[in-house]
Amino acid sequence: MNAYPYEAQLLLRLVLAVCCGAVLGYERERHGISAGLRTNLLVCLGSALMMVISKYFYYLAGEDSGAIPLGLDPSRIGAQIVTGVGFLGAGVIIKDRGAIRGLTTAATLWFNAGVGMALGAGMLLIPVSCTLLGVVSLTILKHFQRRIRREAYRVISVTCQESRETLDNLLAFFRSRDLGVENLSLSKVKEGLSTYRFTLRCDWSCLEAVSCIRDLAAIHCVQKVKMG
Repeated sequence: MNAYPYEAQLLLRLVLAVCCGAVLGYERERHGISAGLRTNLLVCLGSALMMVISKYFYYLAGEDSGAIPLGLDPSRIGAQIVTGVGFLGAGVIIKDRGAIRGLTTAATLWFNAGVGMALGAGMLLIPVSCTLLGVVSLTILKHFQRRIRREAYRVISVTCQESRETLDNLLAFFRSRDLGVENLSLSKVKEGLSTYRFTLRCDWSCLEAVSCIRDLAAIHCVQKVKMG
């Protein structure tokens, strides 16, 4: 039985896929992510293996007799890899108290699959360079990202004694702190008390949020303040 052509070279591609997957997986593992070292390594290695199979399976002795022309399309398995890893990435995305977590990890898995596919297809410079760029994106850019002030939205519920000046006082309070009111709703709790629900555009830190709630609760007509 004849061996696959360039079998040693094909094995080298898989070894490189292990190395590249381990580099990106190590970064995720350091941050305590469930899809860490082993998951990323296996995604990269598995993608490379499937690309190798897709391109070279027909070299096996007896598979191609030469009498019948074969219509081969190595990209078909590659397309299924992208779809399959998409489902895998969806499993690490979590919605926790209104916040979405795991998007970076899912993107890393998807990116790792692309690196493995490129290695399995026989490329070298591109996947290795992409691995280095991926590490830079996950490490250096993370520190830069923390310095970016991003707009966020907070919901504050204020229960207070109803009067003509109540809403004006609350709006003046938020304006004095440069907080934009994006949405406002009102509900009656009981006679004489109302609850205003404000959706604010802000970029608070934890200390700023606590300070705002404390000052808001100090207003004479306010009975209760709750941040959602």
